Amino acid sequence: MKKVWISVLLMISVLSLLAQPTIPRVYVQKLILEDGTNPFITWHKNQSAPEYLFRAWILERQNEILSTETHTYYHLAITQVGDGNKVPFMVVSMVNLGNFPSQWHSGETLHLELTHKETGQKVEWDVYIPEGTATIKLLDTPQIIPPYKDIKSEKVVPKTDEGSDIPKENNSSCSD
Repeated sequence: MKKVWISVLLMISVLSLLAQPTIPRVYVQKLILEDGTNPFITWHKNQSAPEYLFRAWILERQNEILSTETHTYYHLAITQVGDGNKVPFMVVSMVNLGNFPSQWHSGETLHLELTHKETGQKVEWDVYIPEGTATIKLLDTPQIIPPYKDIKSEKVVPKTDEGSDIPKENNSSCSD
């Protein structure tokens, strides 16, 4: 009976070592629109903003992808923080590096991809993972995110022959 208990305790300790998650470390960055204002998001407690699809991976291991479509708020999220008094309201991106299957290492690069679902506009950016285990806090370095303002197209005026106000003819070899 003593051997059984020792075997069970040994098995539990080995399994707990194998199940141990990687070292947690949180990345947080302020997000703004191109005019400097906060993006509009629907705030739900413990849920990422439904207006955006957010994905993250470490460039050195591109097959380990965290996504708001497949992972919880505690893995990664776009959310509003602040109380409006002591801390102003702001929208942030958050990723817990400890939730990647493999251990993160300082010197690696966290790659982030954010898509505004309604417009399909996307932005991608990289964050260097520095030494230590403290929060990677980029609140003073906001990331500009979609939706972007409409790009105004300029009216193209065809070039004219020198000395004439009549536009040049289309010199294309293709004909209808």
